Amino acid sequence: MDWSLPGWFELISSVAGLAGVWLNTRVSVWGWPVGIFSVVLAAIVYFQNHLFAEFGLQIFYAASGFYGWMLWKNPKNGSSAGIKQISKNLLLLSLFAGTAFGLALAWLLDHYTHADFPYPDSLITGFSLVGQMWLARKYLENWILWILVNVASVLLYIQKELWFFSCLYLVLLFLAVKGYLDWKKKLLTHSAN
Repeated sequence: MDWSLPGWFELISSVAGLAGVWLNTRVSVWGWPVGIFSVVLAAIVYFQNHLFAEFGLQIFYAASGFYGWMLWKNPKNGSSAGIKQISKNLLLLSLFAGTAFGLALAWLLDHYTHADFPYPDSLITGFSLVGQMWLARKYLENWILWILVNVASVLLYIQKELWFFSCLYLVLLFLAVKGYLDWKKKLLTHSAN
């Protein structure tokens, strides 16, 4: 383990990230500020490890964290009553946009930087952008996308020997499954009432 300052940032970011996602599974508005703190630290670690797409993603997470925080602070959207399913058209459009963005970013990073693993890094980034927006809008399917992103992330971080982040994303994988099951139950309960 790396016990330098970036190593500590990786550990603290991982713990805060877990807390933030756990709060999101509980549909708690506090998941957003905790998540913002986590991604600021993660951005530093990613930059130092030449995972530039992940670095940029953390900047997006911070900005979208404020967006989600404002949406969820609204009493109308702040409860589990705001959970909904995404339309088929928006689902397909979002997945196409995430893929196109990821491939374009990968090409740029591959040709103009010394980025490590530009294609997996960038595709994870593209689909994470989509997942974050789906989470902010409380689409149930965000958790399915996060399951896939978390599997890919674990594999990438093992390759980069980012052990705290590897463990973090393994736990986030299980939290995404929990989030999906919990949100689906809340959606079904709310629909039945």
